[in-house]
Amino acid sequence: MSLHQVTIASGGHADWSTPVRINDEQLQASYQGIFVCRFSFENAGSHYLKMRIVGVDEMDNAGEVPSGFGALEFQDADGDLLRGRTDWFRSDEVDQGTWTFNSGTGKWEGAAGKVSMLLNYMSDSLGTPPASLRADPLRRIH
Repeated sequence: MSLHQVTIASGGHADWSTPVRINDEQLQASYQGIFVCRFSFENAGSHYLKMRIVGVDEMDNAGEVPSGFGALEFQDADGDLLRGRTDWFRSDEVDQGTWTFNSGTGKWEGAAGKVSMLLNYMSDSLGTPPASLRADPLRRIH
């Protein structure tokens, strides 16, 4: 198996379910989303993939998301699949995480490895943004 340096850029939309309180300070909510991703390989070009993500976010009473996880399924234009997991956490006021790849089909068969991620949030509203986003429209959350 060969090693590849990869840069990933993605964007999309995810929706939360109604949260469930797990104690006085914390709630959990499932979510699912659809994203588009560009995988840019050093000396090997780029691939564009559709990504479906399903997971669970943990949130505090202020709506902040200190951690979460999810399952990832990518599909490229040829119909080949890449699968993995995402885990994220907040450290030093920065939301970050890891995508771990564990299986695939076609050109992604045998794919395995980890990619560190920085996570950013942007409101999808075209109206007046919430007060928390007015000063910093790219406020980091998950």
